[in-house]
Amino acid sequence: MNVAVVQPIAGVSVNRETEIEAVYPSIASGILGQLIGVIMGAVSAAIPVTFLRVIVLVAFGAVLLPFGLLAYALNKIFGCCYIVTNRSVQKRSFLGNSMTAQVALTDIDHIEIASGAGYKFHRVGDLNLVGAQGNLLLTIEAIQFPERLKHVILDARQARQLSDRSLAQIQSR
Repeated sequence: MNVAVVQPIAGVSVNRETEIEAVYPSIASGILGQLIGVIMGAVSAAIPVTFLRVIVLVAFGAVLLPFGLLAYALNKIFGCCYIVTNRSVQKRSFLGNSMTAQVALTDIDHIEIASGAGYKFHRVGDLNLVGAQGNLLLTIEAIQFPERLKHVILDARQARQLSDRSLAQIQSR
């Protein structure tokens, strides 16, 4: 006797939301982390010789270490994470794991990558999820490899649209 629920399309469930990926913002999402990025970026750009640049960055890094640890702790306590599911992109707070924002994948028209102050040193970027009317739906702040996450979200959106069309076709029979 088979007790599994039969799905019309393998891996697609009509009523279940499945997590694809969780991403966590860098310390550059906070003001203190941005300030560290601006300082370290300016120091890095001011010294042309690689050997001297490394020595100066290590020295400045040692001085800014307590501030970096504070920024990391504040980000982990009061920060948030972003979860990409097969149906939506969710913003959740660390305290209580409550959802503070949610955008359905089908509402996303395109995704823009933006950069902020101090982002270049941290090698991070913002993803702006934009709707069909050009309105900003959600900003995923200060994440590493924003191009990769952009493709993950667009692939999940395309899969959601194809699944919805296929399920509609099956139900119309």
